[in-house]
Amino acid sequence: MIKKEFIQKIENTKDILTIVLQKAKNSGLAEVEIYTAYGSSLEVSLEKNDINASSYSEETNYGIRVIANHCQGFVTTNDPNTLWESIQEAKTLAIVQNTPDEAMELPDPIDVRSVDGLYLDEIDDVDFEYLVGAAKTSLEEKNLHYPKVNLDSGNFSLSKGFKLVVSTKGIMAAELNSEMSANYMGMAVDGDDIGSFDYDYAIGRNKELFAKNLNHSFSEFLDRCMGGLGAKTISGFKGNILIPPESVFDFLGDLLASMTGTQIRRGRSKFGDKMGNQVASNLLTIFEDARIPGFSGSTAFDREGLPTVPKEVIQNGVLKNFFYNHFEAKKAGLKTSLGNASGGSGSLPSCGPKQLEIMPGETSLAEMLKQTKTILVNRFSGSSDTSSGDFSGVVKGGFLLDGSSKIPIKETLISGNIYGVLNQIAFVSRERKLLYSSSLVPWILIEGIDIVGTDENS
Repeated sequence: MIKKEFIQKIENTKDILTIVLQKAKNSGLAEVEIYTAYGSSLEVSLEKNDINASSYSEETNYGIRVIANHCQGFVTTNDPNTLWESIQEAKTLAIVQNTPDEAMELPDPIDVRSVDGLYLDEIDDVDFEYLVGAAKTSLEEKNLHYPKVNLDSGNFSLSKGFKLVVSTKGIMAAELNSEMSANYMGMAVDGDDIGSFDYDYAIGRNKELFAKNLNHSFSEFLDRCMGGLGAKTISGFKGNILIPPESVFDFLGDLLASMTGTQIRRGRSKFGDKMGNQVASNLLTIFEDARIPGFSGSTAFDREGLPTVPKEVIQNGVLKNFFYNHFEAKKAGLKTSLGNASGGSGSLPSCGPKQLEIMPGETSLAEMLKQTKTILVNRFSGSSDTSSGDFSGVVKGGFLLDGSSKIPIKETLISGNIYGVLNQIAFVSRERKLLYSSSLVPWILIEGIDIVGTDENS
């Protein structure tokens, strides 16, 4: 399917939904929302160092939300012929509830400006042959230069589709999207020496950008796999951890989750009363912008059809914004909130950021790598608690940095509290990495972390 056919499919879907929404209004239902997601994909899968299979899929899903008596019901279907029946089901689910809330309503429409570069016409030239060629070239590179890396699984895919949000309140927002992507998982094996499992992926809106990102990402993935061979146990100490860009948002996951309207309303956030206060080191600045042309996470509107807008989240350690959908904004006493309703056709709107970036610091990565007694944490596997902020777990694919030495490590644990750690940021790098064609992120060094080793002298 090419771009003009997608546009026609959107127009046809709009016509169908307009008719069914008018029928709903005529029946006395003033608040009905339908979120439509259509997608098609070509995929070539990898398994155990070889091309395994190819597939094509195509699907349309409709998420129907009805609000009646300030209660909501939600139903999904993939059959446009059952939309009216689904609206009736959602209405029934709403009216049988006995917990009405005055804040439960659909938002009024607000003008949405499109974002450029989300569907590039040249991607219509991509086919199975191209994806197979890209996968084959990557495998040949691995076999020639990195024979010890075992590529456990992966896939190369082309995805195209659109999302469309319409409501009886007058919202009508539609957007096309297309991209190529690849992901790969594996580890290096040298006899009895098995390195740490690793993964990565690449995304591009056209062939040129995809090939560039794939070449860079796949090479880094193979290097990291090889770097994990010969890992040693170490003694425990209190020192630094260096978080690379790929792991920063994983590490900050509980922090970001605690900034959603739902967590704040339920009293599960440490930040509920911290708006405008210093909550982190002044080296940390996080910005949200889902309107960057061509970026993978860019979008003109959110789950409720409201426009995305750039916003400061944390500026020099000061908390500037929370993430609300329309309901949570109303509960917080706001008229509405733009751009932070999350989810898709299969779920009710939740709250969350769209596309984040972290501003650079003033320290070079080279200087940060020279710090003594530092653990480079490529991945972290453990447990954490959003409410308390406590975390503990095992460092995966990590290294001990000590001046000029870089030693792969294993069986090393770290623990702490994310809310305390935010004030222990010692350096943020000048250099940043563009992750997954979506987020610009620096390296972050945190001091004063409890590091538990398993060396017999530990």
